[in-house]
Amino acid sequence: HHEGAGVGKIEGFPDKGRDSLIEFIKALLLPTMVMYAKGERKIRFEQYLGVFRSIEQLVDEHRERYELFIGKAQQGVFSSKLRELVPEVGIFFTSLPLTKAFTIYDEQEAITARNFIPPSFNDIRHVLNIAQLFALRKTVKLITFDGDQTLYQDGGDFHPDSALVVHLISLLEKGVFVALVTAAGYENNPEKYESRLSGLLAGFKAHNLSQAAASRFFVLGGECNFLYKCKADYKLEVVRFESFATDEMLLWGSHQIVKVLDIAEASLRNGVEEMNLNYQVLRKARGVGLVCSGRSADREQLDELALRAKHDVNEAHLNIRVCAFNGGQDVWVDIGDKLVGVQALQGYLQCKPEETLHVGDQFLSTGNDIATRRACCTVWVSNPEETDKVLSLLEELSNLEGK
Repeated sequence: HHEGAGVGKIEGFPDKGRDSLIEFIKALLLPTMVMYAKGERKIRFEQYLGVFRSIEQLVDEHRERYELFIGKAQQGVFSSKLRELVPEVGIFFTSLPLTKAFTIYDEQEAITARNFIPPSFNDIRHVLNIAQLFALRKTVKLITFDGDQTLYQDGGDFHPDSALVVHLISLLEKGVFVALVTAAGYENNPEKYESRLSGLLAGFKAHNLSQAAASRFFVLGGECNFLYKCKADYKLEVVRFESFATDEMLLWGSHQIVKVLDIAEASLRNGVEEMNLNYQVLRKARGVGLVCSGRSADREQLDELALRAKHDVNEAHLNIRVCAFNGGQDVWVDIGDKLVGVQALQGYLQCKPEETLHVGDQFLSTGNDIATRRACCTVWVSNPEETDKVLSLLEELSNLEGK
């Protein structure tokens, strides 16, 4: 959906200045909570519902204005009521049925039963997620996932007994394309990804997944640089760069890539020295990063290193898109980002933005999932357990009758 604002890793989702649309909705709900603190639950429900109905209408108006703006091919920035209220808001590829979503969420979590605790950042994040799932429940063709903290624990592997195995198999069998889109970049090295995903691939085998269904599973590594496809024997094979790369990606010259990575590496080395951190530099073909070799740095230090590297690369004006992000324990600067990664998959698999969903945990400004908001619909999770809930709900909603 929209583009967020703010800095920081999503750990417990700090509330201040993190995502402007969520903060805006939160601020609208707070006075309602205070005014009806001693009221009946039913009254509070109606009041909260009214707020979400207003946001739903603002999103619809924003989408109509955007369609007109695109249709007339105007220059400049398009305006809408929502954009006046939340200037950072981006594009919505579908409508967001927030009143339905709030009703579902309240049934699950009973937030209208709370007299003292108002709807939180997380509550609103969940309502937005449910609305997005509801909008896509019949039409989704491609679901892309972040790896760490979305499909598996940070730095961990995909376990064979993960509940997600069953969900992903179900999606593949229904004809949906499923792709892991990860920063982890291993060129011409499917074995590395096979070991991270061993539990999932073993699950495919145990389930005797058909060749047709298995061939709908992809891994896109290094944000957008290395594509692998699942074969009939549940191993991964390399897809040639030229066959999936977007026009923009094909323009990135090898000399330019080296220049960008040299600048990023110098920036990271200086930062480590200045802040006296225990980190080693790791240089790859299409990325450079810092890997912890002692006590890990604070979130603020890693954010600083990511933003500094991004700034230093931008100052060089080399016309190559880069992604600099705080991965929680490390910092990476990669050639390209998940925006072009998702666009490359959409082109290769012929799926439109409104048929594509990206599920990830890094939607703050120093995260690497936020870029996907400009290419497709998104759902923001904080751990693999939430991803499990999201896919369970998607399945439940897709079985509902009606539009």
